[in-house]
Amino acid sequence: MTTTKRAQTPSLDYWIHDADQHYYEPDDCYSRHIEERFKKKTMWIDRSNPDTPGRMYIGDERCQFFSVGAGDNIGPPGMMKAFLQGSTEEGGSPSLNPINGLSVPEFVDAKARLARMDEQRVESSLMLPTTGVGIEPQLRASKHREALYPSVRAFNRWLEEDWGYGQDGRIFGAPMLTLVDLDEAVAELERLIKAGARFLVLTTGPVDGRAPGDPYFDPFWSRVEEAGLNIVFHIGNTPFGEIYSKPWGLRPAPPSHRHSLMEYFLAFTERPVMDTIVSLIADNLFGRFPKLRVLSIEYGSGWVAPMLGKLEKLARLYSKDMWRFGAPPMSPTETFRQNVWVAPFYEDDVIGLVETIGASQVLNGSDYPHPEGLAEPIEFAQELAGLDDDSVQRVMRQNFAALIA
Repeated sequence: MTTTKRAQTPSLDYWIHDADQHYYEPDDCYSRHIEERFKKKTMWIDRSNPDTPGRMYIGDERCQFFSVGAGDNIGPPGMMKAFLQGSTEEGGSPSLNPINGLSVPEFVDAKARLARMDEQRVESSLMLPTTGVGIEPQLRASKHREALYPSVRAFNRWLEEDWGYGQDGRIFGAPMLTLVDLDEAVAELERLIKAGARFLVLTTGPVDGRAPGDPYFDPFWSRVEEAGLNIVFHIGNTPFGEIYSKPWGLRPAPPSHRHSLMEYFLAFTERPVMDTIVSLIADNLFGRFPKLRVLSIEYGSGWVAPMLGKLEKLARLYSKDMWRFGAPPMSPTETFRQNVWVAPFYEDDVIGLVETIGASQVLNGSDYPHPEGLAEPIEFAQELAGLDDDSVQRVMRQNFAALIA
């Protein structure tokens, strides 16, 4: 249900927290700290031709998701806002009026970003990968797999060095991890906990034929819950193209922003996160680990209400002995409202999302400095007109503050 918005945007007399900001990674983010024998097997960028954007490779193979450097020739922050909100037909390409993202200090340097956050009245932010969300599924392939965990570990060490995990109380870098090898995953998880990580980015979808909520992975989830880490699912490269697009004769790994309509519909944005959240609920992961916190970032929110409606109907139809790993102690909607937080697109029906899952589960996310995002994160409050002041403050500040407390 959509609520009519007030004509007046809420006036904020406080600084906000932002659950979706990004950096543009340097070329050596995977190779700076990797073992010497893997330097030519991980992600690298060919800049031998100064007249063209750098070509991105994984080993000897072109990167499938980012064919060129993710910060090369990218649109400036907020460039697509008017287009996405339907007020103009211009600005539908993220590369319109491109800039070199790597040349902008606050996009690549933590001190410069802090100064920009001061200007934006952003007290703290979740700082997420750009290149990093496009690499892991390709590294899973057999020809690259030996470099998978060395690459993940090296990326995380670069992140620690350049951005940190929130030791300053303001910039909370989110390291990457993969569950392909449980022992390796738990070992890196332990290292990240000791290093002070508060968030952890996982790729949506199954892992080598197993659902992420399969009890096989319980040693990992148990440690995540015990340490109070927040799991982040962020849009990017996933296995879903192989699962859904390939059987239709479509490309299993189309480049970012160059999906066909069918490739986008089948395997990008809503489907990966929706299927993953359904899997976690259906496999009773939150029943076994009721304090787990899962964040859906930059996957939008149009999928939430239809998904919960369908799950509620199915839950009524199924008897308790038809759940694979035990019946959840709560309904799907109650489980979602306890364990899942959503950062909607600003062009979504944000008020409707609040009505569906409660203001306590909705996060303000600007996607700064990406072209699809907001140039000024505080602009997100414009989408909350119609909510009471307490709910606005929850979305713009308190919910994220509670996740980092």
